[in-house]
Amino acid sequence: MAPETYGLISLFPAMLAIVLTLLTRQVLLSLFAGIWIGATVLVGWNPAAGAARSLQFVVDNVTEPFNVKLLLFTFLIGAMLGMIFLSGGMNALASQMVKRIRTRRQAALGTSLLGMTIFVDSYASTMITGSVMRPITDKFDISREKLAYILDSTTAPTASISVVSTWLGFEVGLIAEQLTTIGVERSAFLLFLEPIPYRFYSLLALAMVFIVVIADLDFGPMAKAERRAKEEGKVLGDNADPLMETQEDDIVTPDHVEPRWWYFAAPIAALVAVTGFSLYYSGGGFAGRSLTDALSNAATADAIVWASFSACLVILTILVGHARIAVDKVSDAIFEGFKMVMFPVAVLSLAWSIGAVSQTLGVGPYVVAISEGIITAGMLPAIIFLSAVIISFSIGTSWGTMGILFPVAIPLGHALGAPLAPAIAAILTGALFGDHCSPISDTTVMSSMFAASDHVDHVNTQIPYAVLAGIVATGLFLLAGYGVSAYIALPAGLVAVGSVTYLLSEQLSVEVPSSYGSNAD
Repeated sequence: MAPETYGLISLFPAMLAIVLTLLTRQVLLSLFAGIWIGATVLVGWNPAAGAARSLQFVVDNVTEPFNVKLLLFTFLIGAMLGMIFLSGGMNALASQMVKRIRTRRQAALGTSLLGMTIFVDSYASTMITGSVMRPITDKFDISREKLAYILDSTTAPTASISVVSTWLGFEVGLIAEQLTTIGVERSAFLLFLEPIPYRFYSLLALAMVFIVVIADLDFGPMAKAERRAKEEGKVLGDNADPLMETQEDDIVTPDHVEPRWWYFAAPIAALVAVTGFSLYYSGGGFAGRSLTDALSNAATADAIVWASFSACLVILTILVGHARIAVDKVSDAIFEGFKMVMFPVAVLSLAWSIGAVSQTLGVGPYVVAISEGIITAGMLPAIIFLSAVIISFSIGTSWGTMGILFPVAIPLGHALGAPLAPAIAAILTGALFGDHCSPISDTTVMSSMFAASDHVDHVNTQIPYAVLAGIVATGLFLLAGYGVSAYIALPAGLVAVGSVTYLLSEQLSVEVPSSYGSNAD
């Protein structure tokens, strides 16, 4: 049966998983329920055969080469964190930084800026920023929900528009393929740069982070979480189940070790440096390719695996050679690190699987088919954006959404005579929306993971912010479709987002506990 014939049913597995996750807070069972329902549809409504097909979906997705490497990267990061906890380096660094960070606002702003600074890869940025800043935001009673939101809304949006990142090659490659299809001779890289001002959702999401942080404005469930953290000193809710336990209490630094801040900084520096080197090397940079071409052709998964392994070697050498910690204690810390990431690995595996189920059912062609019936040249960017939002929310992957929409939307836009820049931007930024809202998105999972936040709480608190930016972005794409310049539309959107945030917000002026004295903002 062709995927297009499943129609509205193609949306049901992902929607079921998302609703069950939000209602029951049982992420794994909810995800598998969605996989099972979708697989049952695919095998002709036979529940037993559907169960067997569900397991096959999981096996196929877990063993897919890129996913295997991402899982290996996650386990290596867990091992690295376990060894860092053993060294005491994270607490030592946090103690040094707290001397310079004196307010909650500075702690949140520092997290935001660090999330944007490490723009080479969204996964690495999430891991590094979350690991570095979590002890600091905890000291200033910033809720884990707020930390997860800042991670989610700075790392991926920045990496997606950066001209030096692991996203570049994939996005430029999709653009180049469609230019060939429609017979247009233009530079794919320049057509990647031209739509950046039209990436309304990505830019508004970034702007909202700084509006919320600098003006201390929060609304909806996030306001409640921040009030709890400020007034009660609880960075997690009473019923919260963090996606990753930080394990500081389970991994004790030996008494003879004097923790040094560089015990943390050295492996992180190795991670960043080897990531950059590996991307350049694997993309042919040393064979004469330009930096842009090298990044476009880099082996992203290989690069982050090499980098995480290198970081593990660095901290292992420090522990055994400098801190003089026994090998058996190091081994125990590594296994504690593995335990930290077991649940996120399970969630990622099922999230990939339900995305594959939705794609097999044809959710992309279904959404596109509905959209085609109402499209005009002027409405095209807004329709493409909304299609990307629905698809990415349903399958939980921005790259998968881009792959689905580019072969349909760009030829359609060319046939209608619509400008390519807003149409391309609508795909690239609309695909990111689902990453920020969907509980089955890998970036949402990783933000919860490295913020050590309850995953459902992160989704619940972030959705209102993402929806606000998405609604305003839809209006801006309508303006762009009818010829309004991005340099006029975007400032109007920023004003709209800022104004609505202010109107909806509850300004929290409660001081942090007196134990932090001068840290009150």
